[in-house]
Amino acid sequence: MARQKVCVCCGEKIGADEVPIPYKGRYAHQKCFNVAVKVIQMGKSEKLEEKAKEKKKSGQKVKPKAELKDALSEDEYQEKKQYYDYLRKLIGEDQLPAKVYALSEDYIKRYGFSFEFMYQTLVYLNEIIEKELTGDVVGLIPYYYTEAEKYYNSIKAVEDAVKDQDISQMYHERVIQVQPKKRKIKQIDIGSIRMGE
Repeated sequence: MARQKVCVCCGEKIGADEVPIPYKGRYAHQKCFNVAVKVIQMGKSEKLEEKAKEKKKSGQKVKPKAELKDALSEDEYQEKKQYYDYLRKLIGEDQLPAKVYALSEDYIKRYGFSFEFMYQTLVYLNEIIEKELTGDVVGLIPYYYTEAEKYYNSIKAVEDAVKDQDISQMYHERVIQVQPKKRKIKQIDIGSIRMGE
């Protein structure tokens, strides 16, 4: 006669009509096994939460998971580098805030901007219209992007219109020599002034 199996969790006998679940080298009821697994999972999640709280208290930063970004060509990389270098120069810091990177990437995804034209927009704001830029200036890009685009397109249109023209014949050079006027120095005649009279 086969020995009847006893549940490792509750200590009661496992009935002949029940399927015993192997657990820790012994057997358990299906319900007891499910409860034990849930308890173990809850205990692990609580331990993970406690560890995360301890790390926060001790000042350790939780490392973010590495993200695989889109590959860039050499030209695109140079445009991106030029954009971020110009931003560092504008802000006056070597380390840009994470918000700047996030906003820049968001503008590319959401609006279809390019690093080259975002750089040109910043140049337009800083050097052309000489707007006073303070703080994280990336937030201004969507507002001035079309204005800067119109400006650069008008420059390109003028360049295209005059590229076939020979400007060397438009203006004749003349050499003009300017002689300075001779200044008359006013002098006082000392002989005509009498002393004490």
